[in-house]
Amino acid sequence: MLRTQQMRKIRIIALGKDRERIVAAAHRIGVIDLRKSILPLPDDIPPESGAALSDMLVRIEGCLGILEKREIKGEAHLPPGILARKVAALSEAIDSIYALSTRRKQMLEEGKALDYAEHVASAFSSIDIDFSSLGSGRISIRGFETERKSAAALQAELKKSAKRYEVIVLPFKKDMAAVLLASERSEATVDEIVKKHKMKELDMNARYLDGKPGSVISVISLKRKENEQKEKGIAAQISEMSEKYYSTLANLREMLKIEIERAGISSMFRKTVSTFVMEGWVPDRRFREFRDVVDRETAGRYFIDSLEAKGELAPTLVKRPKILKPFDYMVEFISIPRSDEIDPTWIFILSFPIFYGLMVSDVGYGVASLVFATFIKRKVNPEGLVANTASIWQLSSISAIFFGFVSNQYLGLQLNQYFTTFHGFDWFTNISGVLVATLLFGVVQILLGLFFGFINHYEKGHMKKALSKLTGMLLIIAGCVGVAGGLFNAFPVQVWEPAAGIAVLSMLVTMALSGAEAGEVPNLMSHILSYTRIMGFGLASVILAFLIDSAFTPKLSDGPLLFIVYLVIFLVLHFLNMLTGIFEGIVQGIRLNVVEFFGKFYEGGGIKYRPFSYRRVYTKE
Repeated sequence: MLRTQQMRKIRIIALGKDRERIVAAAHRIGVIDLRKSILPLPDDIPPESGAALSDMLVRIEGCLGILEKREIKGEAHLPPGILARKVAALSEAIDSIYALSTRRKQMLEEGKALDYAEHVASAFSSIDIDFSSLGSGRISIRGFETERKSAAALQAELKKSAKRYEVIVLPFKKDMAAVLLASERSEATVDEIVKKHKMKELDMNARYLDGKPGSVISVISLKRKENEQKEKGIAAQISEMSEKYYSTLANLREMLKIEIERAGISSMFRKTVSTFVMEGWVPDRRFREFRDVVDRETAGRYFIDSLEAKGELAPTLVKRPKILKPFDYMVEFISIPRSDEIDPTWIFILSFPIFYGLMVSDVGYGVASLVFATFIKRKVNPEGLVANTASIWQLSSISAIFFGFVSNQYLGLQLNQYFTTFHGFDWFTNISGVLVATLLFGVVQILLGLFFGFINHYEKGHMKKALSKLTGMLLIIAGCVGVAGGLFNAFPVQVWEPAAGIAVLSMLVTMALSGAEAGEVPNLMSHILSYTRIMGFGLASVILAFLIDSAFTPKLSDGPLLFIVYLVIFLVLHFLNMLTGIFEGIVQGIRLNVVEFFGKFYEGGGIKYRPFSYRRVYTKE
């Protein structure tokens, strides 16, 4: 339960002619995390078909991007040779799909040219101008689009500084003007003035501008109708091709991806003239299944052996119910557990909701946080940090509802008496009990962390550090007895005085054994006190809720206006108090686990188990 899955490193030696079948079988069952073989043999060479299959995949991916989505009917997976022949047989259809896409792009570009020509023609539609006769050796005729005030300023400056020019300013759209400017090409002053005003120049020789504005606009209108018919024809052809080929191409894409992955994995193998070598990690519980598959695919022509992984860390694999996977995500977000140390995730799963529930401790806040967490989870990427945090928040909200019922808190109001005889504990009258409970949480979790540290160091042969964890546990137990007896008379003097002495001696021994970690030893008792923040934040939330209720609980007897005002204030203040409680519950719940608990034993830095596998969506073996 507190360990990651047991892994076994294996080596398979088989005939080269069986390689394709073994790789396909290993890929299909998805249990081996492949490693480069350490044997001093040449690297295996990827099949020559890999590059050709990659080219096919690119072409098919492009086709699927062009076609319209259709229902996909699964097909049986094809071997590489047959798969390549099937793709080749569809080559003509694929070329036709790309040709349709090219025509559509050309239509799009032509549409942009029509739009631009219409825009320019519309700008000068109020004057009798022929775009096809604007060219001249001596005269430069240019068109511009600018704000009306800029056009007026241009006119004024041309009148003042230029000599040989003609300018026409036409109203165009809202607050805009079209400017037609004619000047001798040698008139440098005009060019300088135009550059100064930074107007948007229009291309008077653009495509389709080959007549007077009215004629140009009429031609463009006819051309658009013609293009619309062509576009409908292209769309109809693409729709027809989609019906005929989308499902087939989607299946071929999936098959190609699988075969390309199988071909590319050859770089992990070694080879001889007639054999190949495969090495990797498999979960111990699935070793027999993997061996039986290899045996069946090779008709017994293979050798398989378990290897001693000298100095190599096995990959980390955890097996947990799907509903608890977000906790694995959070622990891995901090650092992946090592396969040779205790996995802290189960303790995190148990403790975090309890800490959160105690710090929020209100049925109303718990229900609201459950609603918020569910809403957030549905709106974000289901694989990301936010979604996984929201899943943990959902589970922890149930704990907040439970502890809210136990403490009889409903937005600060006590309502249990209306539907049950259980009145729960009162935060105000049971502060000492809550304080003791939170301290006990701290003692138990710190001791557990030290014990896990002892096991980890002992198994790795770090005996001094292992012993320091045991003496640290003795320091905690003796120190708690000494403090409880000396300050609170919980134990007689005959008990607590020797305990205090043992605690001091244990601290000195622990520091001597801890080496570089010696500076942390005196903080062990303060780490336990950190757990009192559970009581502190929980009590603060309850007190604030009580004050809000005392001052702003709406009453119908105050009249409808005051009732509404008090209700709004009541809800807003409870919402803010709830946000504070939720934030502190999440942050402090994580902090107590990661800093106080994980810090006693957790090293992290593991290697995530990544089996050679795939997920079929449409095709089947």
